[in-house]
Amino acid sequence: MALPYVLTVLLFFPAISAILTYVLGRNDRAAKWIGTGLSLVPLALSTYLVYTFLAAPADLVVQTVGGRSYYAWEQYSWIPQVGISYTLGVDELSIFLVFLTALLTTLAMAFSWDAHDRVREFYAMFLFMETTILGVFLSLDFFLFFIFWEVGLVPMYFIIAVWGGPRKKYAAIKFFLYTQAASLLVLLGIFAMYHYGGTFDMTVLIAQNPLAGSGLSLVAGLVFVGFLIGFGTKLPTVPLHTWLPDAHVEAPTGGSVMLAGILLKLGGYGLFRVNWQMMEETTVEWWWLLAVLGIVSIVYGSLVCLAQDDLKRLVAFSSVSHMGFVTLGLAAAAFARGTAGAQLAFAGAVFQMFAHGLVSPALFMVAGALGHKLGTRNISELGGIAKKMPTMTAFVMIAFLASLGLPGLVGFVAEFAVFLGVYSAWGFALAIPILTVVITAAYYIYAAQRSFFGPLNPRWENAEDAHAYEAVPLAVLSVLFVLFGILPLIFLQSIYAWSGSVVP
Repeated sequence: MALPYVLTVLLFFPAISAILTYVLGRNDRAAKWIGTGLSLVPLALSTYLVYTFLAAPADLVVQTVGGRSYYAWEQYSWIPQVGISYTLGVDELSIFLVFLTALLTTLAMAFSWDAHDRVREFYAMFLFMETTILGVFLSLDFFLFFIFWEVGLVPMYFIIAVWGGPRKKYAAIKFFLYTQAASLLVLLGIFAMYHYGGTFDMTVLIAQNPLAGSGLSLVAGLVFVGFLIGFGTKLPTVPLHTWLPDAHVEAPTGGSVMLAGILLKLGGYGLFRVNWQMMEETTVEWWWLLAVLGIVSIVYGSLVCLAQDDLKRLVAFSSVSHMGFVTLGLAAAAFARGTAGAQLAFAGAVFQMFAHGLVSPALFMVAGALGHKLGTRNISELGGIAKKMPTMTAFVMIAFLASLGLPGLVGFVAEFAVFLGVYSAWGFALAIPILTVVITAAYYIYAAQRSFFGPLNPRWENAEDAHAYEAVPLAVLSVLFVLFGILPLIFLQSIYAWSGSVVP
């Protein structure tokens, strides 16, 4: 049986929780318990939503527009004079990202249990950020979508600027300026869609594809590139990525978890929801640009990782490489549209967002914990710490293996699906992205050997292993690596079936 107003409650409960955490969290311990405890409510609601969607979707409110179905649908008139409505809904693209958002918010807050500086503000900021991210994934009105897209910059800016590292102000301003400039292009694209489509309703724009047709090819190309730059900056894709390493290095560990696990996915979500669904013909025409950006991001990100000494910076550049598979999968789907390979590439690219959203937070958790416990994250200064930190070493090795695509873990499933789609589109050009798998293995093995194994550096004789508040989030993510690596069809089956209707 469907819960009434489940999406509205899911969307705004974290913001209300942020206020409660700030008001009631009179001391650090109270703020941590209240904030983390309240974050379990959106996690429970999102889990219920996913379970009902998979087991009995008819139990949810279903709305069909242009042959596409949206679930747990809520729509109310908001500003009728210009056709703006409060419209929420989920489909196969967004529902699993909604679950991922709620999960990582709880895990990031639990992992930050040792925070001691302005704790109630810190935890409240995470909860407020959760509402802004959920708003992007749940909104099906462009006006509402853009409000959450823009407001979401604020909590991450403060998380970096207030609780970040030595260069936190520089990193925060760079993050804000890059993403704000990109947002202006998204806004211009939204106005173009409204001008030609006559509505802010994203479901109607998806059904209409208002910029389709030879008479609008120039306008469509400009709008497509504008959206691509706007969403590609958030993804991020090369050469729009330069804000990311600085933001990751300076952000506190919980901030890096949310940044890599969720905020990057907003860019990928925009590419699928807007560039593909609303501009399918233009995406097919511009497949080559997506392919170039994807290949360059994959290769460049992996090569730069070989030169990194800071573990956190290494993981940041690996995110650039891994998110390149999203762009490449979309390009392969556009080029080979109408084939089984295109459907597989599209589904693999969507699943890659979910897989990376599980793996990268674990890597940042370990890198952040090492920096906190040992005072350094530099590979050249570590060595042999597996002897003193066996639990942390076990978790980082599982995450390394998942990230490099070991069969049986979640990273393999997503990348293999994209590889099959790329082969279907361009044959043995597949060798280029496959080469990066070797490079990825090289930099992870190098980092593991130098940091965790070999003779123990005497400096770390008294190093502490993972605490319970660190081990539990890492254990949850590790279990999910295996679960979705062995049984990927739990989510992938729905994504694949949906992709068949989206990539005709």
